Amino acid sequence: MKLVLISAGGTGGHIYPALSFAKALNADGVRTVFIGSDDRMESTLIPEEGYEFIPLHLPTTQGSLLNKVEYGINMIKAYLKCRKLLKEMKPDACVGFGNYISVPLILAASHLGIKTMISEQNSFAGKANVFLGKYADAVELACESSKRDFDPDKTRVLGNPRTLELIDLQKDDDLIRSYGIDPARPYVAVMMGSLGSATMSEVIDQACELMDGFQVLIAAGRKNDYEFKCRKENVKIVPYVKGVLVLSSCDLAVCRAGATTISELTMAGCASILIPSPFVPNNHQVYNAMELVNNGAALMIEEKDLSSERLAGDITGLMENETARMEMKKNAAALAKPHAAHNMVFWLKEICSK
Repeated sequence: MKLVLISAGGTGGHIYPALSFAKALNADGVRTVFIGSDDRMESTLIPEEGYEFIPLHLPTTQGSLLNKVEYGINMIKAYLKCRKLLKEMKPDACVGFGNYISVPLILAASHLGIKTMISEQNSFAGKANVFLGKYADAVELACESSKRDFDPDKTRVLGNPRTLELIDLQKDDDLIRSYGIDPARPYVAVMMGSLGSATMSEVIDQACELMDGFQVLIAAGRKNDYEFKCRKENVKIVPYVKGVLVLSSCDLAVCRAGATTISELTMAGCASILIPSPFVPNNHQVYNAMELVNNGAALMIEEKDLSSERLAGDITGLMENETARMEMKKNAAALAKPHAAHNMVFWLKEICSK
C-alpha cells in the first residue's frame, strides 16, 4: 500500500483512534490523508498533528426539516467531491472511523471498487457505521458485543487503535506529585471529561466529605464552572490531568465510559467505577461500561441512580478491599488489545492484496 484515505470527525472518540491508526500506517511507509468536516474539531486537530486534511462541508441532521434538507443536499455534494478525489488520488484503500462524515468517502470508494474498512470503537455501533457495514470490505471492532450489528464474515475484533499510544507507558511519579498527590500512598482518581460536569461535580464534592483514609484527585474539567466546597487535606482538585498516566498509577478510577476511556482503562490495568454519560446517542456508554462490568473489571453506577452516599460507599468499599481491586485490575488488563493499530494495518494489507 502507498496511500490510504481516512475519514474521522465529530468527537475525540472518533478522531484519536484514527490518528493512532494513521501513525501505524506511516510507520509502515504508507501515506495517509484525512477527510473530515470543515467546521468541527477535526479541522484543526488533525492538521495540528501534522497530517494532510481535506475538508468537507456537511452539517448535522439535527434541527428543523430545513436543516435535514440542507444535510441531504450537502451529503450528495460531499459524495460527488469524494468520487472526484478518489479518481484523482487513486488510493489503495479508504478507512472510516464512524460519524456521518465517513459516509460519503466510504460509499464513494465502495462504488468505485476501492477497498474499504470501517472501525467501530463503541459497544453499541453508531448509525453511520451500521449503514456503512453493508458496503465495507472489512469491519474492525473494539468490542465483541458490536458484532451483532455486522456481517460476521467480514468482521474482526482487534481493539481500539488508540492503545498504540500506551504500549510503552511509564509511570511518572513527579507528575503525580505536581497534582498534590503522594504516589506512595493510595489514591482515587476522579475524571469526568475535559469539560467537566456541574451536576456530577456536586455529587463528587459531597461524596468527598464522606471519605477518609485515602487521597482523592479530582480533575474538575477546564470549562467547569462549579466551585468545589470540600477543603479536606486528602482531596486535591485540579482543572486537568494527563489521564493515561494517572490511570496507570492510581488505585481506583471514577470516570465516564467513552470508548477511548475504556481502552485506556484496560491498557493501564486499572480498577474503576464507571458513571456513563446519559447525553450520548443510543446510551452507548452504558454498553461500553458493561463490557468491563461483565468481565469483572469495573463497577457501574448510572447517573440516574447516583448519590453522594452511593458513590462514597462504593469508592470506600473498594479502597478498603485490596483483593477485590487487584482482581478488577487483573481482569481489566486481560481485556487490553495493545496491538490493535498494527493488526488493522496487517488486515488492510491482506484485503488490498486480494
